[in-house]
Parts: sequence; structure tokens; C-alpha cells
Amino acid sequence: MDGQPEDDLVDEFFRPYIRALGNVVVLFAQCEADLLSLVAELQGGDEIEAIRLLKDEKAKDKIIALVGGLGLSGFDLEELVAGIGQFWSDKEVRNRLIHDDWFPSLEEGELEKVGTRGLTRKKVPEVIIKWPSVDDVWSLASRFKELKYLFSHRAWALSRARRSDSDE
Repeated sequence: MDGQPEDDLVDEFFRPYIRALGNVVVLFAQCEADLLSLVAELQGGDEIEAIRLLKDEKAKDKIIALVGGLGLSGFDLEELVAGIGQFWSDKEVRNRLIHDDWFPSLEEGELEKVGTRGLTRKKVPEVIIKWPSVDDVWSLASRFKELKYLFSHRAWALSRARRSDSDE
């Protein structure tokens, strides 16, 4: 044995989710890194400023405002703005999956059903219970993959344009 257990460590109820959740973890991290690159390019290549902006409470709105100043129009603008909004929405779903407690349903006939339970971070916390399917988790991973490509392509294009401008 090479230090890894032969079987998954989680209870059998959760095993169908393991591969999908692993994909969410990796693809979210890559997507977030590509968003950081995009925001850095939006700020002239300044990664430190990009990190500050991404930590801002109103980061999504501020990034969309920066995108509005790019001179994009039509589909390019709509796709990027929608992608940024989708990222924040999907990030919330991802956070629920990663940080909430997982539990199996004990209802008769629903023993294969799995739920998550967490609390909001509001002044008066609310309980949030979700019943994600394995397909839901795979769909989330796929969306992060699509957004990763959107952000990396736009960051590349901005970087290329910035280098061309500095060569003149």
C-alpha cells in the first residue's frame, strides 16, 4: 500500500459524489486563477491590485464595470458579463457543497438521496438545506470549466493587446 486507502473513506451514501466533487474542486481553483488573470489584465497587469479587487465586497460589480470600459460590444460583452455573474452564482453553490454538512436521507425509499445543511452568515442566520444530485455537481464542474476558458481567453487577448500597445 502506498499510503492511500484501498477504498474511499466516506460512507457509501456519499461515494457517487466523490469524483464529481473532485472535479468541482480542481476546476473551481483553475477558474478562479483565470479570473484573477483576467482582473489583473483589466488593471494593466497588476496582480496585487487584482487580488485586492477580488476580495472586495462588491468585486463582481466592480469587475463588470471594468469590463464595460473595454470597448467590447455585442456577444463578446454579453458573454463576458454573463460569465462573471455566473461565476459568482456558481461560487455560492460550490461554497455550499464544500462547506456545508453532508447527510444521507433517512426517509423510506430515499436512502440513496443525499443532502447538505448549512447556515447563512447573516445577522440572523438561516438554515439552508439542499438536495444536490450527482448530475447537479457534474454540471457545476462543467460550468467552471467553461468559465475557465472564457476568462483565460479574454485575459490572453487583453495581455496580447497590452503588449502590442507597449511595443509601439
